[in-house]
Amino acid sequence: MKDKIYDNLYAIVAMTEKTRAIGKDNDMLYHLPEDLKYYKETTMGETIVCGYNTWLSFPRRPLPKRTNIVLSRHQRDVDGAILMHSIEDVLNYAEKNPDKSVFICGGDNVYSQFMPFVSKLYITMIEEKEDVNADSFFPEVDENLWKLDKEFSPDVYEEKEGKPNIRFTVYIRR
Repeated sequence: MKDKIYDNLYAIVAMTEKTRAIGKDNDMLYHLPEDLKYYKETTMGETIVCGYNTWLSFPRRPLPKRTNIVLSRHQRDVDGAILMHSIEDVLNYAEKNPDKSVFICGGDNVYSQFMPFVSKLYITMIEEKEDVNADSFFPEVDENLWKLDKEFSPDVYEEKEGKPNIRFTVYIRR
């Protein structure tokens, strides 16, 4: 399975544009309604994969109308989700379910492990005027491996003081 790219395996993330920051203390850096709506619309009816700490950070578990997979080396209580213990388990699932989009959705260690296998990146770029205080980061997006396929702004964006601008991007593997 090494070096195989899975056509139905994607990563979805909201990160700052300069430092690739995604979170602090097991929480998102920003709660952006437009991004949450985009995440929901993009993953609805599909499969999401996350680590146990990301699973615990969800306000509602499991996320409704999606197959939820929690990746953990340990036996865990993940009521309403499928517990898998290895990357290979998730890759086998993706291979056996080619009609399902499988979205890797965090945390940073899970993203790093799956980057060699994903075929698309759905990235919400968060404007970063100054470095943010974060403790988790998305892996570098190597432009030799990835090509920007789409870029667009939210349909409606409500400006509030202290709220950064965002744009949605989709990268495909070269």
